[in-house]
Amino acid sequence: MPENGAKKAILFCTCSGSCPSMAGIDFWALAERVRVEFGDRVEFMALHPRLCEEDGERLMGRLVSGDIKVISSACAEKRQEKLLREGFVKAGVPMDPAHWVPVSMAQADTETVFNRIREALEA
Repeated sequence: MPENGAKKAILFCTCSGSCPSMAGIDFWALAERVRVEFGDRVEFMALHPRLCEEDGERLMGRLVSGDIKVISSACAEKRQEKLLREGFVKAGVPMDPAHWVPVSMAQADTETVFNRIREALEA
């Protein structure tokens, strides 16, 4: 079970760039800023068009592990809980606060999401 100082990873889901609630986010600028400012605190980052689809679940099954706390930057937190569950199941990792921190990008802009990720990394 990850501790407070555990390794952390960030998984970005872009919803294929088609979700109107994420229209204010520049995913490339966000990912680059997170990499530059927090790269020493993040084990890895991945950006996927749809983590909730079969290929996204396979990716999570390969990347998510019990010794890494996953910060998922995606749709609204309640939707993530439903849509990303199968990826955690494939990884054999519980979707609990010790292993998962959802960050909502819904109705947000790039700066807001960056600040939410910073808060998640500091938690």
